[in-house]
Amino acid sequence: MKRKKLIVVINEFPEILSSIKKVLKEEDVDFILDSSRYAKPVSLLRITTPDHILLNMKLNRKHAIEFVAREMQDNMALQQGMITSNLKAYYMSLCSTLYPDYIFEKNADLESMPGIVAKQQLN
Repeated sequence: MKRKKLIVVINEFPEILSSIKKVLKEEDVDFILDSSRYAKPVSLLRITTPDHILLNMKLNRKHAIEFVAREMQDNMALQQGMITSNLKAYYMSLCSTLYPDYIFEKNADLESMPGIVAKQQLN
């Protein structure tokens, strides 16, 4: 029998984003960060490490949350989901998955990754 997860949706973020780390470490709770209307989703990505990210272009908020929650229920390894309508944030999250195949400086800024990847692909 599949265990049901307790999933909490966060759509309001603290002034000091690093304080959200404490909340996200809570055990036995998984989180969906709905940053669709958040002005700084790139900053949120720098602080958090979502296991699943949805680029929401046309779904209403309720359906986007339901979709991510269903994905998280189906895969117990997914503990943190994120919803964004910001293309830059979504692309940067994809670039962050390239670490094993590309060489990045230890403190490389997420915003510089597209350029780094393009340069390494040319070589």
